[in-house]
Amino acid sequence: MNVVKKQAKTKEEALKEVLEELQASEEEVVSSFKEIKGGLFKGVTYECQGFLKSDILSDVQEYLKGILNGMGLEVSFEVTTKDEVTTIKMYTSNNPVVIGRNGANLEALTTLARQFIKNVTFNGPKIILDVEDYKERQIKRLERLAKNLARDVVRTKTDVEMDNMNSYERRIVHNVLTDFKGVKTESVGEEPNRHVVIKYDK
Repeated sequence: MNVVKKQAKTKEEALKEVLEELQASEEEVVSSFKEIKGGLFKGVTYECQGFLKSDILSDVQEYLKGILNGMGLEVSFEVTTKDEVTTIKMYTSNNPVVIGRNGANLEALTTLARQFIKNVTFNGPKIILDVEDYKERQIKRLERLAKNLARDVVRTKTDVEMDNMNSYERRIVHNVLTDFKGVKTESVGEEPNRHVVIKYDK
């Protein structure tokens, strides 16, 4: 991965130099800044470190390929980005094994991939791994469930607690019910037992 470092008197100037060397726009680059204090009369300069998002995504794919090849599986990838979240779809020679029971293996691979990015950069791209549109179908099921429960809450005027979910799943529920009249949502509990409560709202 090509990491570019530039120093300048302002963050803006340092970032501009990094973008020029990478020949990329700010949206295509992961960047971070470090303040460098000079001597008594030199003042402060800023160092900008940057690299292409596409580079880290390529590295993640190679990392995942190594894991899956080690399991005796062939894999290819399709990468899409929407609303600052990158989805890496995997097409493998044995999709059910990669997904695992209730998506457990896919969740584990996602955790490993996110940790890989975190080890390289503190502000890398947010990613979701998917296999055979499993995540997409899961999202639609979760949205349907949330709406059905919300209708029950409005009808019975009784709050409903959903099952424990990770932060990504909770955000899906909050988003789909944002404009749902008669209810409001709240996340309660401590990880890994954190869940959404759908509350009646007059």
